[in-house]
Amino acid sequence: MSTYNLRRFAQPDVLKNIQQDNLITFLKRYESYLTGRGFSFELDEDSELDFECLSRVLLEPTDDIDINFVEALFFIQEMSDDDHFEQLHGLAEENKIETQDDVSPADLALTLWLHDPELLKRPHAEVLLLKPKSFMYFMSDKKAPDEFGVPKQEVLTALEKEMDVWFSKNKRGTGCRILAVSADDEDKIYFLVHHGMPFKREGKIEDGKSKTIFYRPEFHDVLIYDRPNNELAIFNKSSAKKERSMYLDLFSQHLFGQAEYFPGAEKYTLQPLIDNGVDALACADIDGLEDIKLVEIQHQFLGPYNDKQTLRSNDVFASLASRDREFPNFGRLVSASFSVKFENAKRPRMVKVRTPNVANFDRKEDSHLIETWLRKRGFVNEQKEEEDSTQPVTHQESHDAVSIAAMA
Repeated sequence: MSTYNLRRFAQPDVLKNIQQDNLITFLKRYESYLTGRGFSFELDEDSELDFECLSRVLLEPTDDIDINFVEALFFIQEMSDDDHFEQLHGLAEENKIETQDDVSPADLALTLWLHDPELLKRPHAEVLLLKPKSFMYFMSDKKAPDEFGVPKQEVLTALEKEMDVWFSKNKRGTGCRILAVSADDEDKIYFLVHHGMPFKREGKIEDGKSKTIFYRPEFHDVLIYDRPNNELAIFNKSSAKKERSMYLDLFSQHLFGQAEYFPGAEKYTLQPLIDNGVDALACADIDGLEDIKLVEIQHQFLGPYNDKQTLRSNDVFASLASRDREFPNFGRLVSASFSVKFENAKRPRMVKVRTPNVANFDRKEDSHLIETWLRKRGFVNEQKEEEDSTQPVTHQESHDAVSIAAMA
């Protein structure tokens, strides 16, 4: 279960993209687990499954969940995008698997998995183990609250209303919704922010005729509050700075009762690579990590031309040592990429750190172990707490709040 964590990568919108009959066929394989968790296969008045309940069950898995179920969802999601459509369609044809004309990438991915899981695993391994995911981290200079649970529904509702004002003003429509769940094993709260994006107009073919479809795309952003480190991590698909600023402002006000609770101090430093060399990569003291190699560094130079120099290697330190060269100590070291071998993983996965506060993971479920390693080796700046007698607002877990979160 350590390799696959549904909380971090399951997405409710992916499930909605699958033809319902096929989805039900797939879910029926795990009927006893799902119904035992409160999910019903009965359709609502719109002839749809209860996706909210299904997502909640999937994103709060219990120890008895079938690992094959988790693995299937993982691979289906990772291959369910337009970039893989032609490849998946070709695999369906090669294996003489019938599909409908209105099939989506998610439909194809699920159909292939139902036919033979290896048909989906092989192309996934070929393209990339996973698409990199970037989180931007914002540390607080206040003292961390002693406790922080899932905010009560009325707090989330007030936050949604203010966020709707921003989304509407920025042509993203209204109807924002926040779903939250606690990750007690990590002392973190995950927030899934469901919202629209600017309208999109596309051509389509229907019954052999060219038509136009006009719609508002649906997005899910993810914010993670880490109580022990008193920081907020943000992954917004649009990567818009204004949107991140809105999240910081409103989360500060509604969840902590004060403005600029997360001022954006610099989190990461790459100085340990310069000071400690290859020793900065030591990871034997961290369960779950086997080996780490530095595979890329980038230096930036002051001046009007934005000059940068990148050094790539299968092992930067080993390469430098073989040529009797010192670690580069010129310009400003702004990013570093690491090849990380996790226990029970067949191949290494990539992690990139970019100062001052961006971390990029091949798999976002890797973030907890990597963050532990980064802190132990000194890649994270020590948090300087501001002297403040005002205690941040503490939210106790609300059992009537919807519990769901995902890594987008």
